[in-house]
Amino acid sequence: MKIGGQKPGVGRDGAIKTSKKKDGGKSESILGGSSSPAESDSVELSSKAQTMKKLNTLIDSTPEVREAVVVKFRTDIENGSYRVNVEKVAERMLERAIKDSIYKDR
Repeated sequence: MKIGGQKPGVGRDGAIKTSKKKDGGKSESILGGSSSPAESDSVELSSKAQTMKKLNTLIDSTPEVREAVVVKFRTDIENGSYRVNVEKVAERMLERAIKDSIYKDR
């Protein structure tokens, strides 16, 4: 990410600007130099940051719960037509146990 512009309160000559006088008068430079109107800051996002911003927008627009899937499973369970593939469940449990034991040692 590239950020341009000046730091707040710091002029082009490096002098710190806009210190109020105790008597409520005009602002003056603490370190000397002339006071100029503040420049506007700008931010340029890299292509990677722009991609991340698009992905975040996509994620934010995706619902946390996929209602259609929930309704299908709920209906199948209520009708008694939902069947668990026990072989597939056992296979996945073994795969997970093997992966856990491999990565535990690292």
